[in-house]
Amino acid sequence: MANGDIDSDIIVSAVQFWKKVYDEKDVTIKFVTKDNRDRIMRCTLDFEKIPEEDHPKAVNIEKILKLIQVNKIMHVYDLDKLGWRSVPFDRVDYLETKRGRRFWAKPTK
Repeated sequence: MANGDIDSDIIVSAVQFWKKVYDEKDVTIKFVTKDNRDRIMRCTLDFEKIPEEDHPKAVNIEKILKLIQVNKIMHVYDLDKLGWRSVPFDRVDYLETKRGRRFWAKPTK
């Protein structure tokens, strides 16, 4: 399982990745930044973990899904830096749950 050989530990789409972050509430992801540095970030989509002043004014699921499907970019809340961050799915290496289960990102072309 640790090396990503099991199919259930592989995430192949940005929507699947977004759903895993949403369902797990608090995850750690590793991805490559725009300036080519590895970054590990603890993040969430759970409004109970996000300060009220950082809640979006409106949530447009259609717009969110379109951004994810077309651009493969997700917005997640960084729990350490306390702010929203954009994460391109094609730069994600893995997502790890609080229980220590790791899901490998393998985007399909």
